[in-house]
Amino acid sequence: MRVSFVSQHKAFFSIIILVAAIIIAVQGSAYYYYQESSGTCPNPCQGSMVAVETLINYGNGTSQWINKTDVPSDWNFYQLTASISRVQATYYGPPTSEHLITGINGVQSNQQFFWSLWAICQNSKAWIATNVGADAIHFTTYHTLAWYYQATNSQDSSAWNPPVPGAAKATICG
Repeated sequence: MRVSFVSQHKAFFSIIILVAAIIIAVQGSAYYYYQESSGTCPNPCQGSMVAVETLINYGNGTSQWINKTDVPSDWNFYQLTASISRVQATYYGPPTSEHLITGINGVQSNQQFFWSLWAICQNSKAWIATNVGADAIHFTTYHTLAWYYQATNSQDSSAWNPPVPGAAKATICG
């Protein structure tokens, strides 16, 4: 009686096929997650308009509120910022396709100061330092945002002051 090679190693081949299926499933999930979080606006917001309020705090006691209505909801915050101010930025292409803001209206980042990005949490009505860049902020989540020119004395955003002096600050939007 002759037993084939495949029959003798059936368990081994089953494990190999199972591992390959898991790898394919994980890669597919990662690709889907990346596509959903990479700056595309969900379908319900395509073509609609939203009102967005933007604060630019220059860090020297000068602030500028810009109430911008009729902003296309499929825009991101970088596009809005570029439409309401003179922006200097470094662009990082794929896979992230994002901008690092280095200056707003002629105020440039340097060794001591940088531009941080803040948003108002709707539930708590408190400012939060965002953990993503302007290209990743869409107006389905936030409607009041701020740029704050602040000292680089801490990389820990929980130690930063909010862009409006005395305003409430949150560490998590909930």
